[in-house]
Amino acid sequence: MFFYATLYMQEILRYSPLKAGAAYLPITAGFAVAGGMASQLVTRIGTRPMVVAGCLIAAAGIYYVARVPLHGSYLSDLLPGFVVMSLGAGSVFVSVTAAANAGVPPDKAGLAAGLLNSSQQVGSALGLAVLSAVAITRTDHLTAARISPVLASDAGYHQALLVGAIMMAAAALVALRIGNTRKPAPLVMVSTEPVPEAYHSK
Repeated sequence: MFFYATLYMQEILRYSPLKAGAAYLPITAGFAVAGGMASQLVTRIGTRPMVVAGCLIAAAGIYYVARVPLHGSYLSDLLPGFVVMSLGAGSVFVSVTAAANAGVPPDKAGLAAGLLNSSQQVGSALGLAVLSAVAITRTDHLTAARISPVLASDAGYHQALLVGAIMMAAAALVALRIGNTRKPAPLVMVSTEPVPEAYHSK
């Protein structure tokens, strides 16, 4: 969502890079609030309900942004969707991390975290590629129909965001099949015992 929302703010609303970056500050706050709440709810209701609910909430936020008019307002057209999306996505991140680390021995926690981060990076790249194809196809189709470049680009952004919302909702359906754990992500244990003399550098 961030990629196309940024393009919309800079190319359609004519935001400067600094202003577009500042527009995402509420999302940071939303992630922080959602993370704190999710870390407590996971131990009560488990990771599966949190992931499902988080995906649906995030999908609703992205869908709201996908419906923003051509020359929309940040406060009324973008901010509500940003906040809703961040609350849902923040819950998903915390819950998925807890689920991925459930039952992992402390000495394998780093490996599990690495696999999780790698999968998120690959998934983000793949998702951006798919949404870019959707946006470009829509924009080219309207440009060929002699629609103005601004309107065509805006329509492409909206189409990509709409597909992104659908993909997030589909992720909620997939999450119904995952395991459910009520254990928080394990902490990495650090030994406090003194290092044997043999390991000290001479």
